Amino acid sequence: MLRDMSEKVSYLQGLTEGLNISEGSPHGKIISGMLNVMNEMADELSVMQHDFTEIKEYIENIDDDLFELEETVLEEEEFTQIKCRNCGDKLLIENDILDDDDHIEVICPRCNEVVYINDGSFDFVSADLDEDMGPDLDRN
Repeated sequence: MLRDMSEKVSYLQGLTEGLNISEGSPHGKIISGMLNVMNEMADELSVMQHDFTEIKEYIENIDDDLFELEETVLEEEEFTQIKCRNCGDKLLIENDILDDDDHIEVICPRCNEVVYINDGSFDFVSADLDEDMGPDLDRN
């Protein structure tokens, strides 16, 4: 796409030269100025496309690393994964919170809804973490 744009600008510049449109005339100045601006835009878009590709690859690498980290944390069985009933966000809480004697509420950071209270009012189902989590609490 960007190569096509640069080629089209070059083609238009060639046409102006072939049609003997001089920069001395008022119309020639306008056309020449527009072609220069279009050429600069095509160059800048090319740089932006290159930067975008690098950033996209970087984000994909971060996503892969985060996935591996999540898998490692879940395998340690020191955490329970909870799915917020309101927004569907998945949260990890320490298993110690489930059995703590103090009154503890876990609040979803995305929607600020209470997703768990350790007073027995929230039921949870023991499930395999590889399964799609329903609205209930899943404990390892």
